[in-house]
Amino acid sequence: MKKIRALLALAPLAFGLMAPSARAEDAAKPDNFPTRPISLVVSYPAGGGMDITARTLAKEMERVTDNQFRVENHGGGGGIVGNTYVAKQARPDGYTVGVLANPTMFMNILKQGAEFTAKDVEPIAGINFEPVIWVVRADSEFGKMDFKGILDYAKENPGKLKVGVIPNASFDMATRIVAKQSGADFNIVPFPGGKPALVALLGGNIDMSAIYYSEVAQYIEAGQMKVLAVADNEPLAVAPDAPTMKDLGIEMASGTWGADRFAAVPKGTDPAVKAYLASLIAKTLADEETKKAFEAVGVELAPKSMDEQQTRYDESQAAVHDYLEQNGELAAGQ
Repeated sequence: MKKIRALLALAPLAFGLMAPSARAEDAAKPDNFPTRPISLVVSYPAGGGMDITARTLAKEMERVTDNQFRVENHGGGGGIVGNTYVAKQARPDGYTVGVLANPTMFMNILKQGAEFTAKDVEPIAGINFEPVIWVVRADSEFGKMDFKGILDYAKENPGKLKVGVIPNASFDMATRIVAKQSGADFNIVPFPGGKPALVALLGGNIDMSAIYYSEVAQYIEAGQMKVLAVADNEPLAVAPDAPTMKDLGIEMASGTWGADRFAAVPKGTDPAVKAYLASLIAKTLADEETKKAFEAVGVELAPKSMDEQQTRYDESQAAVHDYLEQNGELAAGQ
């Protein structure tokens, strides 16, 4: 495991230096495919970062490819409902493409004991990596503090500061890592998705939320919310002044605690259909108008080919397994 951790520490740099084939070789169009709309399945409710990513992708794919795409939300259980649907219930016919995220999938498998395995879905393209951030309302008492001030408050007032998270996901894990290393005592409040947590924060029902920038971009730009910190070791381009974990002296694996968003199909999907879908996504993500569309919703694209995303997928599984093993949280049999 030490060797795996060392490799994972280098992985974000390697991916940053790699020149991913944003445009894969054009794959031949299979006979009689598609003949109807293709569903992009999201494992979270509407309005969150995953939903925003999928809806932007669907819109741009329709523009670029002239095929029809629709978004289906299968929320619940911190992603486990939708992930199980893609892995075990959807037909492997090419008409269901999951817009999924790690480490959530592997939390489902390795901690929650989901009914599917990593091999039940097959990655076909990488979309982007978006780290978790922590935000507060700018007009609240916590809006006057920096993240160190927040941590000091949570140490001096145990259980008082309410933090919204999606359980068994990056939001929850990153917040617990910070609490463990800093000594902060948060009152962690679970939500089924980013949008419900956002509504609770705006309404003053929680004090801070672990969330994605794309979910709160309009509120940050309007001065209603403040970014406190980034759950990664590299600065976030859209919030360059927000301190990283490295800045704060908190040890956290790079490129892990956020959303490594990718497209995948159920195991058993025809290889020709897989290749064709991968080529459509690659073509769309390489398009300049697509990049602008994602930037407009606060998402910075980082396309990866099928092979590159498979490597990333395997590394994420190793990182999550390592973390849960160290904390004694692995499900039985894992």
